[in-house]
Amino acid sequence: MREKSLRLSLLDAFLCSLMIGAGETYLPAYSLSIGMGEIFAGVLSTLPIVSGAFLQLLTPRGLQRVQSHKHWVVASATLQALTFIPLIYFSATRAPNFWMLFLILTLYWGSGFAAGPAWNYWMGRLVQVEEGNKYFARRAQISQIGILIGLVAGGVALHNKVEIGPFSSVFTLLFIFACSCRLFSSFILSSQYFDPSWRNSPKLGFRASWAVFWNNKSKRQFFLRLVPFQMAVFISSPFVAPYMIAQVKMDYGTYMVAIGILFVGKILTLSLVDRFKSSLSGAKLFMFGAAAIAPLPAMWAVSSDVTFIYALQFVSGMTWACVEVGLSLIFFKDLRQEEKVPVTTVYNLLNSLAIIVGTFVGGKILWYFGQQDFHSYAFVFVAGSVGRLASTWPLYRYFRAHSAEGIPVIATAEKAS
Repeated sequence: MREKSLRLSLLDAFLCSLMIGAGETYLPAYSLSIGMGEIFAGVLSTLPIVSGAFLQLLTPRGLQRVQSHKHWVVASATLQALTFIPLIYFSATRAPNFWMLFLILTLYWGSGFAAGPAWNYWMGRLVQVEEGNKYFARRAQISQIGILIGLVAGGVALHNKVEIGPFSSVFTLLFIFACSCRLFSSFILSSQYFDPSWRNSPKLGFRASWAVFWNNKSKRQFFLRLVPFQMAVFISSPFVAPYMIAQVKMDYGTYMVAIGILFVGKILTLSLVDRFKSSLSGAKLFMFGAAAIAPLPAMWAVSSDVTFIYALQFVSGMTWACVEVGLSLIFFKDLRQEEKVPVTTVYNLLNSLAIIVGTFVGGKILWYFGQQDFHSYAFVFVAGSVGRLASTWPLYRYFRAHSAEGIPVIATAEKAS
């Protein structure tokens, strides 16, 4: 039963990734296509994430009512799929205003975030610790392949202005496809095994979740150092897509290739991670990736040549794979089962506050220069690199200190004592 559920989880990862590749990835392009400005398009790619993170604060209370991590995850995944329905309507009829699109995307991100803590707890029961590295590396690889397939399919459809029957907007087709994939994904989730005895884990409100987070010094130190790093990441990252489409003047085909190369870099790196998994820890992977991505935003200011952008995207994909897999391993190995829901909930909130501050800083820089041109974006990208370099140093010192002490990165209170 457990083995079957793990196989189904790989299929769930593939379907969810198709949704991301064909739907989520093209949301900034959709925003620009309906007349949103470049700054608004950047804000819409991040601000709803913050609102969504506040919505996911309902997760602990929701679990108390539902009494099942599985049922909560399935319901959240289904809700996320349904958020594409208004997008389908608007893309087929008339453009939504900023606040309507903001509300839809908030529900999209909120339902996705709400599923995360309960899913982490559920997978922590299904996946044995000794097989965690191999399984999650494989799952991440399948996810990247799914995103790449969805991305390429969406890019080809947009580039060739594919029309089927009554659907005159390609975005309508993409959103229908994304909705269908996520609905199928939620069905797959409902078919996975969940032992009724797992429901007996403590389900905490936000205050209690914060207490679990704050009372562990090691855990608190790690996340409070991670927040400034995430803040620095979002000074520049929300504005990469508007820059490529509006400033470099990429058509949808070229944009698809640029984003696709990012995921090719991720897939190749995940293959290497899987090969050397026995000698790699989550902390080492994360720290290597964080240090490597720090100077990359400034490289966007060097040239707007498409070939150069392709190379930069490939390197970015390789380094981001290390960051993402490293963090997933830290969450899986260094958090106890009863800590996964409360700590992930708090982390999502802190991460979202970092996103809004970082995006505000980047948007403010673009606004300050009064017009969106290459030089304005160059300042944003350089500021992103400076922020990443400055915030990487405290993380490095933290990892080095804990390595010297011989304790896990975010040790439980019992282990640290």
